[in-house]
Amino acid sequence: MLKRVEPLRNELNNLESEADENKRKAEDIDAVIEQLEKSIASYKEEYANLVSQAQAIKTDLANVQAKVDRSIALLSSLSSEKQRWEDSSETFKNQMSTMAGDVLLGSAFLAYAGYFDQQYRHNLFHNWCSHLQQAGIHFRLDLARTEYLSTADERLRWQANALPTDDLCTENAIMLKRFNRYPLIIDPSGQATQYILNEFRERKITKTSFLDDSFRKNLESALRFGNPLLVQDVESYDPILNPVLNREVRKTGGRVLITLGDQDIDLSPTFCIFLSTRDPTVEFPPDLCSRVTFVNFTVTRSSLQSQCLNQVLKAEREDIDEKRSDLLKLQGEFHVRLRQLEKSLLQALNDAKGRILDDDSVIGTLEKLKNEAAEISRKVEETDKVMEEVERVSLQYQPLAQACSSIYFTLEGLHQAHFLYQYSLHFFLEIYSDVLTSNPHLTGVMEHTARLNVITKDLFQVVYDRVTRGMLHEDKLAFALLLCRIHLRGFSQEVNFEHEFHHFLRGKEGILPGQPTIHKEGLSPEQLEGATALSRLPAFQNLQKKLDEHENFTNWVESSAPERAVPELWEEGSKGMTPVGTTMHQLLVVQAFRPDRIIAQGHQVVSAVLGPEFMTSAEAELDLAAIVDNEIKANTPILMCSVPGYDASGRVDDLATELGRNITSLAMGSAEGFSQAEKAINSASKNGRWVMLKNVHLAPQWLVQLEKKIHALQPHPAFRLFLTLEVHPKVPVNLLRAGRVFVFEPPPGIRANLLRTFSTVPAQRMMKAPGERARLYFLLAWFHAMVQERLRYCPLGWAKHYEFNESDLRVACDTLDTWIDTIAMGRTNLPPEKVPWNALRILFGQCIYGGKIDNDFDQRLLNSFLNKLFTEQSFNPDFMLVSPGADGTPEKGIIMPEGIRRDQFLHWVESLTERQTPAWLGLPNNAEKVLLTNRGSDLIAKLLKMQLLEDDDEPAYVAAEDESGASLRPAGDGRPAWMAALQQSGSTWLRLLPQSLATLRRTKDNIGDPLYRCLEREVSVGAALLRVVRSDLEDVVRICRGEKRQTNYHRTIIADLAKGMLPAHWKKYTVSLGCTVIQWVTDFSDRVKQLHKVSQSCTSGGAAALKSLHIWLGGLFNPEAYITATRQYVAQANSWSLEELKLEVSVANPNDKPASMDECSFALAGLKLQGAKCVDSQLTLTSTIFTELPLTIIRWVKVQSEQPRGTMVTLPVYLNSSRTDLLFTVDLPAADSREAHSFYERGVALLCSTTLG
Repeated sequence: MLKRVEPLRNELNNLESEADENKRKAEDIDAVIEQLEKSIASYKEEYANLVSQAQAIKTDLANVQAKVDRSIALLSSLSSEKQRWEDSSETFKNQMSTMAGDVLLGSAFLAYAGYFDQQYRHNLFHNWCSHLQQAGIHFRLDLARTEYLSTADERLRWQANALPTDDLCTENAIMLKRFNRYPLIIDPSGQATQYILNEFRERKITKTSFLDDSFRKNLESALRFGNPLLVQDVESYDPILNPVLNREVRKTGGRVLITLGDQDIDLSPTFCIFLSTRDPTVEFPPDLCSRVTFVNFTVTRSSLQSQCLNQVLKAEREDIDEKRSDLLKLQGEFHVRLRQLEKSLLQALNDAKGRILDDDSVIGTLEKLKNEAAEISRKVEETDKVMEEVERVSLQYQPLAQACSSIYFTLEGLHQAHFLYQYSLHFFLEIYSDVLTSNPHLTGVMEHTARLNVITKDLFQVVYDRVTRGMLHEDKLAFALLLCRIHLRGFSQEVNFEHEFHHFLRGKEGILPGQPTIHKEGLSPEQLEGATALSRLPAFQNLQKKLDEHENFTNWVESSAPERAVPELWEEGSKGMTPVGTTMHQLLVVQAFRPDRIIAQGHQVVSAVLGPEFMTSAEAELDLAAIVDNEIKANTPILMCSVPGYDASGRVDDLATELGRNITSLAMGSAEGFSQAEKAINSASKNGRWVMLKNVHLAPQWLVQLEKKIHALQPHPAFRLFLTLEVHPKVPVNLLRAGRVFVFEPPPGIRANLLRTFSTVPAQRMMKAPGERARLYFLLAWFHAMVQERLRYCPLGWAKHYEFNESDLRVACDTLDTWIDTIAMGRTNLPPEKVPWNALRILFGQCIYGGKIDNDFDQRLLNSFLNKLFTEQSFNPDFMLVSPGADGTPEKGIIMPEGIRRDQFLHWVESLTERQTPAWLGLPNNAEKVLLTNRGSDLIAKLLKMQLLEDDDEPAYVAAEDESGASLRPAGDGRPAWMAALQQSGSTWLRLLPQSLATLRRTKDNIGDPLYRCLEREVSVGAALLRVVRSDLEDVVRICRGEKRQTNYHRTIIADLAKGMLPAHWKKYTVSLGCTVIQWVTDFSDRVKQLHKVSQSCTSGGAAALKSLHIWLGGLFNPEAYITATRQYVAQANSWSLEELKLEVSVANPNDKPASMDECSFALAGLKLQGAKCVDSQLTLTSTIFTELPLTIIRWVKVQSEQPRGTMVTLPVYLNSSRTDLLFTVDLPAADSREAHSFYERGVALLCSTTLG
């Protein structure tokens, strides 16, 4: 068992040891496994780390690649910006160097320039730039004011708010945005008002007026709540606004208060106020001027031109207008968009957080900027092509736009000719709009050039038609000639004849009188002077030769209608002469040789330039119904202006009846009339009735308020307001501009006057018993016609323009009826001898008609007519109304019509010829020639006045000079044409005047001589005036050369002289109303020469030598004083009383030797006799206009009671041919047996001077 157990035990032990060994080995293996597992875990961890590191490296690599790509893109994008930034940086440096100058110019412009128009602003800015240059202050030479002071997006917004697209309005909008002192806007056209209301619409702007009852309430509300306030009618400024304009605020407990009247009001910081006026003529007091910034929206030539161009393109070329508008919009938007992109880039760069390469938004912005900039560049290239097309088409319509601007500014200048001619921009734009959009002549015309021609023709025609409805007949030709000039400048395919027009207006200014270079027998000195002036034009340089070759020239000069066959005295040139050129040169020939036919030839010029029908259409009878219904709107008053004595209210009544309208008529002139008128207007404007206010010229102050009331009205479309008035200078300008003016003048001529009387006096009144009444009425009608018609020939017909009118006729008819009824006592017949002729003559001559006469010779004339007509012989069948054989009348004269019935007389009147001669009125037939010559002179004077200095497109800038006297005017003669002409004229005038005049030396011996005292005063006045005139003219010439600085004093003189008007301070003695500068200078030169002789005579021969001088009475400054001095001299020498002396006159024969003069006689030279001639001191009627009198001796003698010899005629001695100044009277015998009344009827008179007549 042991043996069996022992091996087993051994085997167990072996097994156990093996097990232990295996266990140990297992433990070792477990340890190895554990070790290996640990290694595997660590390797896994290490692998994971390596994988994550590899991933991180990959990520870093991608990030670096992205950053590299980004930086390349950023550098690429920024490199294009780099150039702009570098340029901006360089510009910034320049801007820093010029900032002081730029800011000074900009702020000065905002503060001071607003009051002035575009031209003056340009001049002012130019002057400021010169001063800065002198002071060494740098500024940008190309400084564009609008771009510098505003942004492109601002300008776009302003234009969207109805601001006109021109520089002036843009500058004004800048001032309205950047003011310190509240703005005062001058806005005649209303464009600024509309813009402000649009611009501040979102801020709830309030519109009010100083005349508005709720003005105070609106002001308080705006101050409290900060709303903008627009206050109109600043001409009625209320000083309650002073604290607001001065910003007199105070702070109390955190509140900002302002005192308004008697109460304190909270002031909102957003409050602003705009003051505005529509009247450009208002003169504001200095205290208001110092509180506000003026902003002047008065339209300028360039701004109106661009407005008119826009309008015609909109109407005629809508496609082009849209392209043009889109183009302007795009260009503005492109500029704005680029600026916005540049701003957003800088913003993105600024907002980038951390590193710039990590921010994608910057790169995105840059990419966007780059792409959009490229897109914009592409579009700009496209717009260049569109721009070319737009410019080409615009160029086609540019002459029309320029003509529009010229026409409007011509209308603006018409008030120089007559105060009645005032026109608003709205009036002109209405005409323009009608021509473009409501023109029947455009129907069926499709071709653009043909349509433009129709529009151009109709524009001139409609402007003429509508404007001349409100013009006096005598001014219509002047306006037509101004339109011709505009037409020739803009549309003529030939030369514009500016030299010829200039000569027509100023031809005689540059020549010295009395030195003609042209000679021709049979021509007067005036004609030779005109020919000399004409020969200076290139076309007339061979005038002398042409005159010598022309055989029938004298016959042509003496013909009755020389304008029908004007001789060709000009050279036609190589290209020949067009019809317009021919008529222009004919006008100059007629002006030189037959000035009385200027009017007739002027019509020919208008026909040649604007067509033969141009002026005739306006002469047709007015179709008031069509005008009032279609042309005139409810808020436009209709002014029916008439010359004194003509009532237009009947036309309105007839019109209301014709159209079936209800009309309320009120006569003005009383206090209650005002309130009634206002009630009637308020009521009618709501229900569409018509209102007529009569004689409104009697209430000029009330009319100012009425115009403002009408402006504020919102009337019913059928409402119309008619105002009847006499042509009166006190009618407010704004009312004339706001309304539509119609002028009514009675047609000229005896026949028309008689027909008017017959239509005024009712038939039953004229046919009342007794039967002779109608004949007396006819005599009265003929007398009234003569009295009125002679007014056309003032000062020959009457010495002055008396207001003989329909009311005189009415009172005369009442007087006639009263006396006839009293004498007739109901009988059907009244013998001629029973008619109270004497009573009628006295009442008509002393009260009704004579009551208005203040000239003794006019009274004699009136009595002469009454004595001829109101006489028993007027009932004879052969009674002469116009004596036979009088010039231009039928052989048998004009006989009073037979009969005693109204219809017989009316038939006779209707059968009269329409063309009368002055002989019908008792005047010589050459009176017509005098009248027409005067009208021709008036035409030229008016054209000169209406010429604006701005007619030149060149700037009217006169450079100042620096302290050293060096001229600042740039090299080259940049002066406007009017300035060069004025310099030439000024130099000519200076040559006419002597350098100085020696005054007389007073001694104790000569001071007692009345003649010496009189002439010493004359010489002193002449010497003082000569110094002033020479000094002024020398200054004007230096200013025109650019050698002297202007002052306000000089500006006034230059403005007057450029228009041919006499400066007010030169008028130290009486001159006629229409006296031109050249006439005055010539006359003054002659006066100074006479005074020089006086001075020399006194120096050599003492006071005693003065008596023997031949004195030109019209050349003395105070001729009455000389006549008085001669009387005193005689009285003193003979110890007679002044009352005992009477004046005798004798006229020497031209061939006689001058007789020696006694102590009581004095010699007068240069007297002219008008309407008669004097031979051997006896008067004879003549057909010549003036007769030069040889030496005239005046003698003071003692009054004696001897009978006068023959028929003595008392003649007036007038200072000049205007006959306004009666110096004294003289008695001369008549050569034949004619009665004195023939001399009075013909207006025979002595004139001391005709130079200034």
